Amino acid sequence: MRVRQLTESDASSFQTLRLAGLKETPTSFASSYEEEVHRSPEDIANHLAARDDRRVLGAFEGARLIGMVGVGRESLTKLRHKAFLWGVYVSAEKRGAGVGRILLGEAIGFAQSMPGITQVNLSVNACNHAAIRLYASFGFEQFALEPASMIVDGQPYDEVHMSLRLGLR
Repeated sequence: MRVRQLTESDASSFQTLRLAGLKETPTSFASSYEEEVHRSPEDIANHLAARDDRRVLGAFEGARLIGMVGVGRESLTKLRHKAFLWGVYVSAEKRGAGVGRILLGEAIGFAQSMPGITQVNLSVNACNHAAIRLYASFGFEQFALEPASMIVDGQPYDEVHMSLRLGLR
């Protein structure tokens, strides 16, 4: 397995894995399959375009994308000391093999490489105990619980907000 930054040329693989995640675990993402299934290849490629303050990392087994994580810096001046993780997903058949741990380590490393970043934040479905344990193993701590953060098929789901303090630099 290798991990690298996704580029515009990975748009098709990204979209395939992203849609699989949205279908399989709709309560893990704020976006829905229906909202993303018709995104244009150009829009997805633009989303993956290289930028200094954000990227999407992918884990590959051979040429096949099996996991991904997005990381970015907050854009507002007063919030630029914070990075955030989003879209963490590992294909169902590869879970438990350490893919998520490797991706998370790479994402945190990228956040640490950005000047001025002092914390990394994320949100996770309160029912996703495996993900919460993984994040906690890296030092993320819960700072809030948002009741009924999202509603999927009429069912409310709480969201845990977590933060990893990197220290003032």
